[in-house]
Amino acid sequence: MENGVVRGSGGAGAGARDASDANDTNDTGAAAQRLRAIDALGAIALAEGAVAEHVLNALGEEVPLPPRNAFGEPVVVERGSDIRALAARATELASGGKRVALIARARLLTSARDLLEEIAVQRLGVVVHAVADAGAGDALALADIGWGALFSGGVLDSMDLALIARRAAEDCGTPFFVIHERGAVRFTEPVVGPTRELCETYVGAPTSRIRRKTDAAHPANTAVGARSFSERVPFALGSAMRELEALTSRRHDMFERYPAGDASLVLLGLGRLGEPLVAEVDRLRAAGHDVGALRLTAFRPFPGPRLVKALARAIGVTVLESDDLPLAQSNAVTREVKSAFADALTWAPDYPGVGRIPRIFSGVLGRGAEVDSADVDACVENMHSDERGKRIFALAHDEPHTLPKTTPVPSGNPPLAFRGRVRDPATASICSDVCAAVIASVTGLRVRAAVRELSRAEGEGFVFDIVASRDRPRGAHVPHALRIIALDDASALVRGNPITRLAGRGVVAVPTVQRTPDALWAEIPPYARAIVHDRRARVVGWAPPSVDGESAADGKWSLAAAFAGLAVSGASAEGRAAYDPSLVAREVFQVLVHMPGGPSEPVATRAAEAGRRAFEAAVEVPRALIDRDDEAVRLGRRDARASVPPR
Repeated sequence: MENGVVRGSGGAGAGARDASDANDTNDTGAAAQRLRAIDALGAIALAEGAVAEHVLNALGEEVPLPPRNAFGEPVVVERGSDIRALAARATELASGGKRVALIARARLLTSARDLLEEIAVQRLGVVVHAVADAGAGDALALADIGWGALFSGGVLDSMDLALIARRAAEDCGTPFFVIHERGAVRFTEPVVGPTRELCETYVGAPTSRIRRKTDAAHPANTAVGARSFSERVPFALGSAMRELEALTSRRHDMFERYPAGDASLVLLGLGRLGEPLVAEVDRLRAAGHDVGALRLTAFRPFPGPRLVKALARAIGVTVLESDDLPLAQSNAVTREVKSAFADALTWAPDYPGVGRIPRIFSGVLGRGAEVDSADVDACVENMHSDERGKRIFALAHDEPHTLPKTTPVPSGNPPLAFRGRVRDPATASICSDVCAAVIASVTGLRVRAAVRELSRAEGEGFVFDIVASRDRPRGAHVPHALRIIALDDASALVRGNPITRLAGRGVVAVPTVQRTPDALWAEIPPYARAIVHDRRARVVGWAPPSVDGESAADGKWSLAAAFAGLAVSGASAEGRAAYDPSLVAREVFQVLVHMPGGPSEPVATRAAEAGRRAFEAAVEVPRALIDRDDEAVRLGRRDARASVPPR
């Protein structure tokens, strides 16, 4: 990994199916090397590095842009900390017909508000990537200066929306913000970059495109008022989204509704906050709740008439937001939804006629907090309470307004969800990247990964969560139920309960030097034995990699390889396929040697062997031994850590 971009080789590791949708890309497979983004900055680099001529970077972080774009022209990068100077520079370049992008933190962009308004007045097709580190509030403060505003829901979204914003901005002469939200959780998703053929077809080469200044028919050169001019934006944006879908099979719209039909209760979130809501719908519907979710992508232009049509039959709508405006009538997104229904109720032009407005609940997640399955269930229960439900509530950091947490309903058929527990965030990041690449390469599944810190109740330390499925995994939230939990240190079971999210019939993988099942089972604390017994889980012992003669840095690669072997072993145990240990070792080696900043070949060879040994997991506690240990199980059930089992 290097600054959000991974270079994949044409060897066995990269030649297998990519972790993103293999049918979603325009990758011909002919290139010996491919660039893959793994985070938002990498996605921006892939999109703007393919189409832009000038990139102005005020982020303070390195964005790994290539020296030339997809058309073979130089990509000029200018860095600086003065937002106003860079905004003025963007105006100058765009006025001269250059294709320019600005990358900055959303909070700092407010200091150049007047210059950004001038860009809109001049009708320049500039794209600004606003990185929001603390919720969407900083970006929403820029929503009313005449720019389009698109909110990304993940890494793939970040890349696609950059292309969509570029196409729409140049077609209608309106600048666009693309907001990329980042939080305490490091969210990654391998994505293959756009090809030259896609860029030429979709946005056109900068040198061959008719410039705005010389094209009298271009909308930006028409003498109309601001409101008449802005009416073109929804059509340009919709056209850009539909054409990208035709070229890549990746569907984008101003909002995503799931399921497609009507639901009596709807959860609505903007951008990244809408992802976990969509991801939880299947679990809730399997439990009998008539629930749907809506993830809003376009905040400007706001799709009011379409949104009313999608929500008109709902009884209750919960709008979940990351920022609270306690002195306003409503929070930002909630206010837009209510305004749209007010227009519909008064028969405003273009709006569908409605006879009533659903109960609209406004929830605030709070900055730095994560959406959990229990939070989503609490929102649904609050809507079920009818008039007794809280119309304005918080999910964290505001005790008087917090909804009571409920036990999440069981998962119907959860995808492969793997968690590895380590001691520090750097090791968690390395293990996350290696495991995601190996799982995708060996199993052909699509992968997303997140690195987060554990609470004290869960034993502290850091974990990386990997979700893999045939369809692209949704959401960056903590999985409700984990199929495999692997620990780097068995003592973590004593300090807390790191297996609290273990799914029914899941696997607990513990490092051990024991060679017999009885000795391994004796090392498991009573509360953990009760959890394993009651959830019909398995316990396997794996040989920790030998670090004799290795540096601490080299030892991390061996640990990452071992976790990768355990993850593939879990996929094999679920009946997906029977994988050969030599295949696992070969794929681990290929991933490590082709990873920038990765280990040397001798270290990669030793790590691949550690991955093979972990895959084979020599010691497993038989079910008969677990079932007959009644005394320890009864004792463990008295421990509060063994309560509230997910399924």
